[in-house]
Amino acid sequence: MRKTATPLIEIGDQLHVPLFGLDFLGILDRGTNVLEVKPITICNLYCKYCFVSAGDYRRNFLAEPEYLLKWIKKAVEIKQDDAIEVHLAPYGEIFLYSGLEKLIKGLRNIPKIATISMQTNGLLLSSTLIQKLESWGVNRLNISLNSMDEQACANYCGVKSYNLSRLLQTFEDILSTNMDLLIAPVWFKGVNDQGIEDIISYAVKKHSEGYEWPKFRLGIQNYLVYKTGRKIHRAKMREFSYFYRVLHKMEQKTGLKLKLGPDDFDIHKTFPVMPSVKRNQKAKVKVLMQGRWKNEYIAQLDENWAVKVLSKVPLQSQQNIQVKFIKSLLHGNLLTAIPSD
Repeated sequence: MRKTATPLIEIGDQLHVPLFGLDFLGILDRGTNVLEVKPITICNLYCKYCFVSAGDYRRNFLAEPEYLLKWIKKAVEIKQDDAIEVHLAPYGEIFLYSGLEKLIKGLRNIPKIATISMQTNGLLLSSTLIQKLESWGVNRLNISLNSMDEQACANYCGVKSYNLSRLLQTFEDILSTNMDLLIAPVWFKGVNDQGIEDIISYAVKKHSEGYEWPKFRLGIQNYLVYKTGRKIHRAKMREFSYFYRVLHKMEQKTGLKLKLGPDDFDIHKTFPVMPSVKRNQKAKVKVLMQGRWKNEYIAQLDENWAVKVLSKVPLQSQQNIQVKFIKSLLHGNLLTAIPSD
């Protein structure tokens, strides 16, 4: 684990930061029945391929569960759908979130939420915790694994040791519950090619043991390089068209379903949680606090929307400034802006 003295900012009723609009904290909506919820920015690993560079932040953030539930209820009301999936996918590790039990139990009390899924590296799971997750009402665990070689896993995850045998036992423990398991490797072309083949072989074995779709799924991800992320040395990006052609050939060879799309997760369009401003539009915002990075700030557009403001010039808390929106995604409810005259 990478140890730092990074301060942790807890967001709740006292600070009252809106939880719509930010990419790293709160609720991300892409106009479907899936709400991507991000409660925390702390991670127990320092993955060399992390697209958000978790572990490098100057400040970390946590949304208190009661406060987060209020905003999730708002989003559910907007979406007007009876089959909402809440996917807990933080810019960090979900099992470092101290309010997890309260959050999951609160989600189960919202009638229109049909599915609760979670993204994790799996290394903090135990048989006891898995049983608790099942009793709390979790439906699916998505767990990252990029090789069947223990030292390679440690290298990719930026740690000295990686207990692969324990993780494989964790898979068995999950498969013995009512929860579904999705193994989600990232394919670093030219680096972990053998690792991907070994994971597919493992999936074929589990399939032969009777763990079929949707109980057991394999969701191979295409490696992408992001401006704000860390990069795997020697790994190559590839076009999605080529990536899917390769997966199709592997499907034909193994009999596994490897090309996953929205229909495979019952994802469909709904009313979007949509900001009122558009790209290149200007507006007044109030600076609330510094964000994760030196030049990143959290500001407030109105009572529902937070804005990530990027500024090389230091900004002060409670300062009112005019900004120009450089990102306003109707399919992703994210607001990013820069100061403007």
